[in-house]
Amino acid sequence: MSGFALAVLCLVCVVAVAFARPGGGQSYSGGSRSRSSSGGGSGSGGGDGGFLVELLVWLVFRHPGIGIPVVLVVVVFFVGRAMLGNKVQEWSTAATPQSVQRVQRVEAPSPPPQVMSTIPRSALDALRAVDPEFSVVLFEDFVYLLYAEIQRARSGAGRLASIAAFLSPQLAQNIQAEAAGAAALADVRGIVIGAMRLTGFSGSHSATVSVEIEFEVNYVEVNRQGGEQRFYVTDRMGLSRAQGAKSRPPARARTLDCPNCGAPLENLRGTQCAYCQQDVGGGRFDWNVGYLSTMTKERRGPLLTGDVQETGTNDPTLVDPQAVPRIHAIEQRDPAFNWDAFTGRAAHIFGALQGAWSGREAARIRPYVSDNLFQSMVYWIDLYLQAKCRNMNDNARILRIDLANVLSDTVYDAITVRIFAAGADYTISDDGKVLSGSRTRERTYSEYWTFIRGSQRQGPARTDAACPNCGAPLDISMVGNCQFCRAKVTAGEFDWVLSRIEQDESYSG
Repeated sequence: MSGFALAVLCLVCVVAVAFARPGGGQSYSGGSRSRSSSGGGSGSGGGDGGFLVELLVWLVFRHPGIGIPVVLVVVVFFVGRAMLGNKVQEWSTAATPQSVQRVQRVEAPSPPPQVMSTIPRSALDALRAVDPEFSVVLFEDFVYLLYAEIQRARSGAGRLASIAAFLSPQLAQNIQAEAAGAAALADVRGIVIGAMRLTGFSGSHSATVSVEIEFEVNYVEVNRQGGEQRFYVTDRMGLSRAQGAKSRPPARARTLDCPNCGAPLENLRGTQCAYCQQDVGGGRFDWNVGYLSTMTKERRGPLLTGDVQETGTNDPTLVDPQAVPRIHAIEQRDPAFNWDAFTGRAAHIFGALQGAWSGREAARIRPYVSDNLFQSMVYWIDLYLQAKCRNMNDNARILRIDLANVLSDTVYDAITVRIFAAGADYTISDDGKVLSGSRTRERTYSEYWTFIRGSQRQGPARTDAACPNCGAPLDISMVGNCQFCRAKVTAGEFDWVLSRIEQDESYSG
């Protein structure tokens, strides 16, 4: 490689960095990229660019034949980037009201939206033809809960018996054998799912319905001597149920109990319920896990201070072909709903998360996110506290919001948008030292955010710090209940809450 090419490569490595942020800060695979993406890698702290300046000065004076051309390349790079950035129009709730079609128009930096013919999550809507009460949101919550319980059952301690009704005999046998062979494993905890993707779906017109889910997960294995080891894992889980099985009612969707009658797990003896006297295994009444396959398992936790290149920001927005008709259907059901008010709510949540994230204040995040997403954010905040550092996103602002997908059922409306934003993203130690990123260099990025609200709820979205149920000053407990009216407001029954954050490279609909 020539000296010039090597110098240019070094400079590219310095300037091509990505930063941390709420919903897009650290990778579950260990690199500083995004909390819900699968991208890995690490790098040195970016600081404020001092190394870049020193390198340029050294090249100009010591090797002018290389240094001067490199300076020209860098100047062209940053001028071009600035010109591109200026084309991105900032978005605010005070802007002239825009229709959904207007918001979908891409001005910069990405190409025009790409309408996808098939979106995997939308495929599950086919189940509502035979199961009208099926809800994708509740299904995903239930699967999240079931996956976590299976992981905990690997440590034995009687946990396997309580969930046997949800497992195939072969899987239960495999878990039992693993628990017996791993005598040193005392517990599996800190289970945080960073991504959950639908990778297979079949049988909506046959006797059995089958679904395959891929997970990206961090968890901690604790041995009997008290030692801990953090892992990054990708798993695939296959579930099935009888075509005639019906979804759990919303009140039971986030609990594990008898698949038939809802009796507590203590009433189950294997797959036999002592209360309803039914054999409730095999997917007759509820989802049954046939297999759980580990694709990768690596002994590493998240890297809080490394940088990994941003990917996907310039990719087309993935738009479900039914997104616009479905959002119009919401408008017809709820005359108070409009796109500007909804995006105003999204911007309010975006702003609240930035301050709470940088301040490492989990309580300030709680009112605006679902239970599962809150667990993920608390996981990251705790890691920053332990490492005595914090991630900052100064001057964070939304540039544009694109509509991507809309799903509606008898329980929830779910609206997915692609948020383009920018800010100076960096990590500092508690004593003020910049560990990665830059206080002055801003980064443009995009993510897919999914908001949910009860489908029976009507009324304008709130953009103030007040309880969406009673209107009292916002004071929400860590379990999601208003301290004044005691209503649980983080499940979306009263106003839009954020339930998913997905990166460009991992979002599939």
